[in-house]
Amino acid sequence: MGTLYCISFMFFISVIRLDFCRSSAAVDYMTEQKAECHYVNGTQQVRYLDRYFYNQEELVYFDSDKGYFIAKTEFGKPDADYWNKNKDIIEQRKSAVERFCKHNYGVWKEGAIERKVKPEIVVSLMPNHEEPRTVHHILQCNVFGFYPSEVEVKWYRNGQEETELVTSSALFQNGDWSFRILVMLETEIHKGDTFTCEVHHISLEAPHRVDWHPQMSDSAKSKRATGIGGIVLGTAFLIVGVVIYMRGRKAKTPFRGPQSEHFIHT
Repeated sequence: MGTLYCISFMFFISVIRLDFCRSSAAVDYMTEQKAECHYVNGTQQVRYLDRYFYNQEELVYFDSDKGYFIAKTEFGKPDADYWNKNKDIIEQRKSAVERFCKHNYGVWKEGAIERKVKPEIVVSLMPNHEEPRTVHHILQCNVFGFYPSEVEVKWYRNGQEETELVTSSALFQNGDWSFRILVMLETEIHKGDTFTCEVHHISLEAPHRVDWHPQMSDSAKSKRATGIGGIVLGTAFLIVGVVIYMRGRKAKTPFRGPQSEHFIHT
């Protein structure tokens, strides 16, 4: 199956504001035209859509695969009927496949179609599950910053793929031509377990894998660091105390008893 790409352009937005003499507020009406080029395997198969909207509702559109306008609502039927009877309009829309889509494919190819950005991956235990025990917990694999949007994320536990308790968020757009997705695994966590998040993306030569171990939780790291810090600090104080004590002993004058000849003998 070929790779599908869609390039969409909004040609214009017309906003009409009507102020009625008996109305307390102005009313906005918006019309919108959107042209889309859908590519399969480069320019081997190209589909052109010319879509018309009124107040964000699609009324009618032209589909190059069909060769005519199609009404989406009753309000769009008069336009569809009128345009379909006009051969010049129909031929103009059909020619957009060559004139508009294929002609501009090279312009969009490098900047959009062939653009690839590798994903960043962060695996962690959910904040309210920071103490892994033999009960169900939720691990999350945060995959972000990738382009294009097609991505596959898998979870493994000790080398075995997990599928039953895996849930995924919707695909989010970051607003900078990159995407983000969160895939979670609900599972039991035991000492010695290894959990792996595996990401498949067109920007990667091979699937990228990130491992997570129970002792790698933020809570465990914090407690371990605190314990090590306490031991080091305690040892330092002990050494300082011993040094001070030894120096104090050397500074004292040793006690000497009276010489035997000074004793009074009776």
